[in-house]
Amino acid sequence: MRAIALAAALGLCVARAAGAQLPPNDDWRTIQTRHFRIHFTPPLEQEARRAAVNAERAYTELATELVPPRGTIDLVVSDNVDFVNGYATPFPSNRIVVFAHPPTDASGLQSYSDWNALVITHELTHIFHLDRSRGIWRVGQAIFGRNPLLFPSSYEPNWVIEGLAVYFESRLTGYGRLEGSEHSMIARAAALANRVPTLQELSPGTSRFPGGEVVYIYGSLLFDYLSRTRGPGSIREFVERGAKTPFPFFLTPTSRGAFGMSFQTAWRQWRDSLAREMRAPHEVMPGWRQVTSGGRVALFPRWLSDTSLIYSGNKGRETPGAYEVSLSGKEHRLGRRNGMSPNVRMPDGGILFSQPEFLGPYHIRNDLYVERDGAEARLTNGARLSAPDARADGEIVAVQDVPATTRLVRVSRDGRTITALTQTNLDEQWSDPNWSPDGSRIAAVMQSRGRSEIVILDSAGKRVDSFGATHSVNSGPSWSSDGRRIYFSSERSGSPQIYVADVTTFSPTISRVTDAATGVFSPEASPDRSKLAALLFSADGYHIGVAPLTDSLRLSAADSSRTSPRAGCTTCLNLVSDVPPLGTADTSRSRRYSPWLSLLPRYWMPVIESTTDDGTSFGAVTSGYDIVGRHDYTVEALRNNEFHENSAWLWYRYAGLGLPLIDVYASQSFSHGSVFADASPTAPKIGTISERSRIAELQTTLVRPRFRNYTIASLGAEIESITYSTAPATLLPQLPGFYNTTHSYPALIGSAGWSNARRPSLSISAEDGIGASVSGRQRWQRGTSGSSTRSAIGVTSAYKSLDLPGFAHHVIALRAAGGITDERSADLFSAGGISGTQLEVFPGVELGARRRTFGVRGYPVSAEQGIRAYSGTIEYRAPLAVPSRGFRFIPVFIDKISLALFGEAGRAFCPAGVDTTNGVCRVSDVLNPTMRSAGAELNIDTGLELDVQARLRLGLAFALANREQLGASTAQAYVTFGASF
Repeated sequence: MRAIALAAALGLCVARAAGAQLPPNDDWRTIQTRHFRIHFTPPLEQEARRAAVNAERAYTELATELVPPRGTIDLVVSDNVDFVNGYATPFPSNRIVVFAHPPTDASGLQSYSDWNALVITHELTHIFHLDRSRGIWRVGQAIFGRNPLLFPSSYEPNWVIEGLAVYFESRLTGYGRLEGSEHSMIARAAALANRVPTLQELSPGTSRFPGGEVVYIYGSLLFDYLSRTRGPGSIREFVERGAKTPFPFFLTPTSRGAFGMSFQTAWRQWRDSLAREMRAPHEVMPGWRQVTSGGRVALFPRWLSDTSLIYSGNKGRETPGAYEVSLSGKEHRLGRRNGMSPNVRMPDGGILFSQPEFLGPYHIRNDLYVERDGAEARLTNGARLSAPDARADGEIVAVQDVPATTRLVRVSRDGRTITALTQTNLDEQWSDPNWSPDGSRIAAVMQSRGRSEIVILDSAGKRVDSFGATHSVNSGPSWSSDGRRIYFSSERSGSPQIYVADVTTFSPTISRVTDAATGVFSPEASPDRSKLAALLFSADGYHIGVAPLTDSLRLSAADSSRTSPRAGCTTCLNLVSDVPPLGTADTSRSRRYSPWLSLLPRYWMPVIESTTDDGTSFGAVTSGYDIVGRHDYTVEALRNNEFHENSAWLWYRYAGLGLPLIDVYASQSFSHGSVFADASPTAPKIGTISERSRIAELQTTLVRPRFRNYTIASLGAEIESITYSTAPATLLPQLPGFYNTTHSYPALIGSAGWSNARRPSLSISAEDGIGASVSGRQRWQRGTSGSSTRSAIGVTSAYKSLDLPGFAHHVIALRAAGGITDERSADLFSAGGISGTQLEVFPGVELGARRRTFGVRGYPVSAEQGIRAYSGTIEYRAPLAVPSRGFRFIPVFIDKISLALFGEAGRAFCPAGVDTTNGVCRVSDVLNPTMRSAGAELNIDTGLELDVQARLRLGLAFALANREQLGASTAQAYVTFGASF
């Protein structure tokens, strides 16, 4: 469908994040070219060989615009997820990952001749841009290597980084998002509603529609405007200045130097030019009336009867779902969905749809489902099927993803038999199949080398006819109930409009039906042929509308020409000659993937640690991971010159088995204390005692991600060895025998967790679900008494949404935690203090409170300690406002504001009768009282520097019991980051 790109961004953000992990246990192969190492799996070899040529072509093209990056670039072509995505990073080396799935379901990306070439050009732009370092930054990299803090362009906001990449993807290919209509359509809709955002509102964390896509849309439109008005060379000048300035996050000096004006001035000029181009909004078609009012995402309208429709939607307050709406606008939610898909009524009354789901931890596949009486039944498993339609006998036609392309298939009504209707071809992608009313023909969209057409097939897949061929995007063909007409959407005029074709004759004639100022999609004629339903794009999203179909309907002639939003611009494209044509494949020999070149450490970061007892230690930390994620490590080493000691720790993960993940941890650390002549307060210091701790740990982890729940379990073994020494050495024999023996503490550790809580896009909290985790440890004390100690901690959270007024649901949240260990434990539980998340503003510099299992607001941190602990919290969370705005001179974006009222209780204690002489408990820990508090918090969801998303909590807590005994004030005001739980 033409409108699904924004749905992918808004409805599948969870899938994108989870699916970014490559399958490390696949059989990866590598091709080497002049500037790239291309990594792929055998099913993708044909696509990867094209990618090798496409990458070198894009490198040559970008080198005419920007300074080339340093070193060889790793490029992965993967097919483990059924959605469009890609990413690039200059750290720890220049790396690109592109997913082979073509954008047949992402309208904004459907303007392409070769999808692989387009996405590689986009991601390679990031490498050219972000790798560039000059001046003090280059000096820093000469000393510290490819330290992530020393890439100046990475400090620029996302709208700059993504805007440049979209700009060059279109400039160098003649296709892409600036040559398509979606970005200009969204800007026009915002201008018509007087809702064009400011630069300070271009945050990936915005809740305002169209969400994080604003950084791509408006960033690219602004750079396109600057290129056209200030010359293409000004873009290179901006990148070069940004790579040298010591303050890259201050954009005004850089933009003034490159463009002769600040970004703020350029933005105002572009916004004014956009307003001048707007024509007054008018009727989409005669008699048009809007049926839905929610906006945001509403896709794939299908008639259930002459008076009601079904559609797929994401309103923000709820998770994506299927909805039924009457022509009067009354809506009813039918069921939850993992993504956007047509919902089709089956002959037995069930609803057929497709949705993505995890198949293991690394693969996400689309499959067919049927919902009957509110219960889902899965028809296929791993079949990679989407965009289904069903005819009267239940036979299904759908799009099937195959490596790097798509084809049409027929599926039996029970999902057991799948028959290919079209051939598999890297140069042909199929989408949007739709049965004719009599079930004898199928209309679908076929795109090949930038040319899109509507194709009519018979039920066996034989091509019967085609029409509407154009170098613009066609989408969403649907039949009239008599089978004589096909309605579809096309952007051949420069904006998406509805067209109709008379298919009763060979070479059908095409006429234009609508004239919307923004865009119209997904036409569907009613069963009685009296009405046409469609989607209208507005500033707040997609709306379903209906208009009468009459004999006097105004029709305009249509042609096959393509009108680019940048038509008439003579400097917008830079199509480099003397490069291999699209479709050319590399013929060099492939070899087995080796992780070592991408695994080598490429940077180091200085570390300084200092305490009163331990003195000051100096050292370094580095890390690395190979491009497919098979190996991952971090290592740190420190030298303490005062005590002449070396400390170090290493963490390493091996994921080459897929599952389990295998983690290895090893460390050596020292701590120090003073030795006094006796226990009196005035006794002189006679020496120093040092404790050396060596820990080795092996842990295995299993994960089971699903779109609606997540499960994790870990099991491991650990051994800790502790020895003591003194200065002078003659002191050690005089100390108790405990300090003259090496103590070994082997242990078994395990943990498990599960959660099914929901997070709608506008939510202020987890909703309608629970989360539970448990961890335990069995530790033996070998080398002393040989006894053992064990501990266990359990935490449960529950959330219930309330459908009360506000931009999001109100939520009641509950949390309970408990812990138990014995008096031989090496550690005590602690209770009290604020629980949150620490935000690292600079390496080693953190703000906010850390996560606390038994936190109680209003009381000091670790106000109580003991071998038993519990806590409980109840919160009422209410939405207040969703400003989604930034500030000119303050680098903070404020998205959502909510209020939480809480009551909390907790306690850590040692029970009566515990041994306070030889155990870990102290006399002061026995029978500690319960802490109780209440208060309120103002939660502000922010974007620091627009892009770093964090929740700021401003709270006031009142300690209600045992204040004097536990050192608590009557009221405590605090500021921290992250959710309370």
